[in-house]
Amino acid sequence: MSETLKPFYNPGPGDIIKDAMEELGWQQDDLAEILGLSLKSVNLILNNKQAITPETAELLGKTFSTSAEMWLNLDAKYQLRKLEEKPSDKKELTYAKAEFRKLMPVSEMKKKGWFENDVSTVCGINAERKRIFGDEKIIPQTDSMKFCARQTKFDYDYTLTYCNVWYQFAKIYAEKESLPAFNKAGLETIAENLCAYTLQKDGINKIISDLHSCGVGFFVLSHLQKTYLDGAAFTLGENPFIVYTARYDRVDNFWFVIAHEISHILLHLKHLKQGCLDNMDSSASSELEIQADAKASELLHTDEILELGSQYRHYFTLDRLMQISKSLQIAAPVVLGILQHYKIIEWKKFTSLRESAKEKINEEFIKG
Repeated sequence: MSETLKPFYNPGPGDIIKDAMEELGWQQDDLAEILGLSLKSVNLILNNKQAITPETAELLGKTFSTSAEMWLNLDAKYQLRKLEEKPSDKKELTYAKAEFRKLMPVSEMKKKGWFENDVSTVCGINAERKRIFGDEKIIPQTDSMKFCARQTKFDYDYTLTYCNVWYQFAKIYAEKESLPAFNKAGLETIAENLCAYTLQKDGINKIISDLHSCGVGFFVLSHLQKTYLDGAAFTLGENPFIVYTARYDRVDNFWFVIAHEISHILLHLKHLKQGCLDNMDSSASSELEIQADAKASELLHTDEILELGSQYRHYFTLDRLMQISKSLQIAAPVVLGILQHYKIIEWKKFTSLRESAKEKINEEFIKG
């Protein structure tokens, strides 16, 4: 086991001056007269009790034929070594805070109320690290993320780390859920009737309830900055979970995310259980994202909507939008969202159909 070697004692500039004075045969009053300082000041400098100022360093340089920088550096190193030898609660707290903030956007998470402990203290930070990662000293590995993510884009500087933290919190909330055994046939029935749910008065809460009944957990957990997450699917034990971030808090976005994550569970459950997915850093998972998008488009009749909508590209009216909705038996906001996504309808049109999804979701499913 290697040890850090330290000097037997911590020499300061005063010790070097004493050696030089002894070699020259000078006394303290000699040096005081040369420097133009009081005997008291010289005594303090020789005993390393008074800091070397730039002016004093320059005078010492002239006195002993050295550079002023040498004396400033000697004093700075002496003072630093003194600090290193002293245990300091402030130093420990500063280090803990800095390392914690490298892992997650602490200020944002405090505003969201995600922390159970006071993260302005070392004990609180260690307790949160243990709660989030399972060990207060562990350095989380971003390649261990076990979920499929619906993302718009990602930022290499933050996305992997922040997504991992978001995922850990999603697991914390998922662990509190009590669900029946997963029923894949039940989920397939939900998928087949997805469009019908969009038309129901309380279709959002109805599908959430039905998902729970077939062993699929659902809750809302807001995204963290730089994660660009719209939603995610993962497994905990034998149960799959769908998490919606409401980053784009619109009804059409909710239904597309639901369709996308249901598709992941139906198509890729084996991969989710093995925990080998990371759509940010794997060509394989990129292929799985493409497959989930294709399945989601099928569930929401995207091709039929585009075929009917394309003929009205330059003169779309609300009546025509409602006709497509009625003919395909899918809610008008979903039809609008798909046509706007493919730039057939401008984003500024039919804003009255753009409703908040989060406001329609029962409070019990909103976690943070």
